[in-house]
Amino acid sequence: MLNRDLLIVRVKQPFVDWINEADPSPGNTPITLESANEDSAVFLIHDFACEEFESWLESCFQPLFDNILEEWYTDPALWPENRTLELFKAWCDLEVHGMVLDYVNEPLIDDGY
Repeated sequence: MLNRDLLIVRVKQPFVDWINEADPSPGNTPITLESANEDSAVFLIHDFACEEFESWLESCFQPLFDNILEEWYTDPALWPENRTLELFKAWCDLEVHGMVLDYVNEPLIDDGY
């Protein structure tokens, strides 16, 4: 068992609308909500976050939001200018789990990200 909580971030329709509107390559096939969430972002977070999630989120949402945006477009000029907690919650569905079990019989390796 790891001393971390797990945060799954799934995008909502307003995020998908932004993906399609911000796309700098005209003519691309539009992204759907289903396809955008085929491989959702998952983060290991502080192990107390489950109990104090709203407080934790207020102080930590910005790097999470930026990470999710960067998965779609690496150019911050394409990102929304006013990236607030309210926008993050309107664009993303957040799911927190308090029990994280490691079933791999090998050490965890930090690859530097």
